[in-house]
Amino acid sequence: MKILLTEFRQESNSFNPTLSSLEFWHHTGEYEGQAVRDTFTDQPCAIGGFLKALDESSLEPEVICGTVMASQSGGVAEQAVMDHYLSRLIPQIEANPGLDGIFVSFHGALMTTDFDDPEGEITKRIRALVGNDTVIAVATDLHAYISQTLVEHANVILGYLTYPHVDHFETGYRTARIGIDAIASDVRPVTAWVPIPMIAPAASYNTLDGAFKEVIDHGHTLRDAGSILDFTVYQMQPWLDIPEPNSAAIAVADNAEDAARYATELAELLYGKRYEFKSSLATIDDVIALAKDTSQPKPIILVDSADSCNAGASGDNMAVAEQILAIGGNIRAASVVNDAPAARKAHELGVGATAEFTLGATRNPASTSITGEARVKSLHDGVFRQEGPAGRGMTQRIGRTAVLTFGNLDVVVCEWMAGNGDPQLYRAHGIEPTLYDLVVVKASTSFRAGYSAFAGAIVEADTPGAASSDLMRLPFTRLPTTIYPWRDDPAPEWTVTYAPIAGRRA
Repeated sequence: MKILLTEFRQESNSFNPTLSSLEFWHHTGEYEGQAVRDTFTDQPCAIGGFLKALDESSLEPEVICGTVMASQSGGVAEQAVMDHYLSRLIPQIEANPGLDGIFVSFHGALMTTDFDDPEGEITKRIRALVGNDTVIAVATDLHAYISQTLVEHANVILGYLTYPHVDHFETGYRTARIGIDAIASDVRPVTAWVPIPMIAPAASYNTLDGAFKEVIDHGHTLRDAGSILDFTVYQMQPWLDIPEPNSAAIAVADNAEDAARYATELAELLYGKRYEFKSSLATIDDVIALAKDTSQPKPIILVDSADSCNAGASGDNMAVAEQILAIGGNIRAASVVNDAPAARKAHELGVGATAEFTLGATRNPASTSITGEARVKSLHDGVFRQEGPAGRGMTQRIGRTAVLTFGNLDVVVCEWMAGNGDPQLYRAHGIEPTLYDLVVVKASTSFRAGYSAFAGAIVEADTPGAASSDLMRLPFTRLPTTIYPWRDDPAPEWTVTYAPIAGRRA
């Protein structure tokens, strides 16, 4: 058995005006060959899961490590990024004829300047190269856009089952195990896909409690009972302005009948809970007032999800910081911003220097900026390891970083933000969140896995940005209003599409 594994993943945001360049992608690195094993073996990511499943297999497959490229979420990717990836991947496939499988890690919500669905297009091109016998198994994020094109050209598609996402490794492992079975088992698994006509703000649900947890729990019950082999319920990332959007349910079973039945059941269950996926947003001023309340346990976590870099926003909006400086009084507060010019200026000035700084609006001109005198509190190389539980131990590199102090407000200023939802974004740079009254977190839900353990209160704020939870305020121009929440169809007509069955071995 010969398997090639590869990754090409980013979550794109149509409303971030700054395109994601190849240089931006290369901040995260590019790997192939032995460097993939050296970097990702046993790491909490899909590639780590692929490697574990393949190395454990009694079939002892030959593993070819193709190109692995991933990027921090951001604006739509320049087409040159996809072209570069394919210029590496296609020769790797051509140099290894007779592949039994290709295991791919995608996010599923990537856009390029030429393609609304680059993952589907890439899978289509892979299929054209390898023919119909090679198994293509795809691991994705829970927030993927699963397209008809992807389903028609992949054999196995599975995504995360947690939000906050803490099962990156497990998803890669699950996908690879099903992929191996699709190649070698006597009874090959069948993947069924049911699109769901809805999108929901990502901050309105999680798998810790509530309606979405009930849907995922039902899928686990089906899997534990042996009714299905595996499943995913996708809540499509809602900041993609594309003409054919959908959330989706996928079920993998030993036969087409069960796969279709349970994929439809999961789709109906998610859609039936659509009214429960709404965000309750507080004003920035109200959250600041809560932080000023001495009877309230601290810290108060102000969730600035609209400016979440994890959701592809620019991370350079200082609207919250502006209000903290205006009305915060003596509360001790911490925030973070993407501002490469300010970070470089701080490094030039040195620790202890005081100067006038303007922070914000360096990536998105529509963002709010602040200007004032600040002291350079500390300087850093921006390399830190996440504490998790999501991605525990993974190394993040956010470029030259400084902590600037504006009175009682400390701001982590970095060249390119990553690890938004992990407390180490602050702790690694000398800011201990539990010693602050108010901490701004630019993330949607991922932060809950780390911050819930010590937060006095977590409050989602109504902030401006490209990843707003108020979908009606977003400037969609291509997304049709034929899906929920624009159209509320009480009884959608469910359609089932099967991924092709492949595999040479009996």
